[in-house]
Amino acid sequence: MSRRMVVVAVLAAASAVGASSVPASSGALLTLRMSPYGKIISDAHHRVLYLFARDGNKPVSTCYGVCATAWPPLLTKGAPAAGPGLSAKLLGTTKRKDGSLQVTYNGHPLYYYSADMGSKIMCQHANMHGGFWFVVNPNGTANTAKSKAKM
Repeated sequence: MSRRMVVVAVLAAASAVGASSVPASSGALLTLRMSPYGKIISDAHHRVLYLFARDGNKPVSTCYGVCATAWPPLLTKGAPAAGPGLSAKLLGTTKRKDGSLQVTYNGHPLYYYSADMGSKIMCQHANMHGGFWFVVNPNGTANTAKSKAKM
């Protein structure tokens, strides 16, 4: 095998390994998924995303400290992207106190719930940390359906 072929083979192998573990873009990807509440917004791994009613209609997070431990923000290092059925016009970011960028949709900062497991949605319509938490409809509004989860 020639030296050039060895280099090409090594680069191809490294590329194949890297392709499975490193995303092509550092920006968060929002997707739609079906749930007991209809279509809702999730991340690229189908983990449900929530909005915090206390944040209001301003793209500024009010969830820090213990709140952010229970409700980690969806962070991004690049421009977020909208999957099929979502509007790229509604995507944005807001700078958190530590300088990190949190993804927003329709002006709402987005969060995970730390106790959600797999496809279960554990805290829909929950009143915690000074406000209600809701899954997010495709148009970026709060889905205010009562929770179907049994805790």
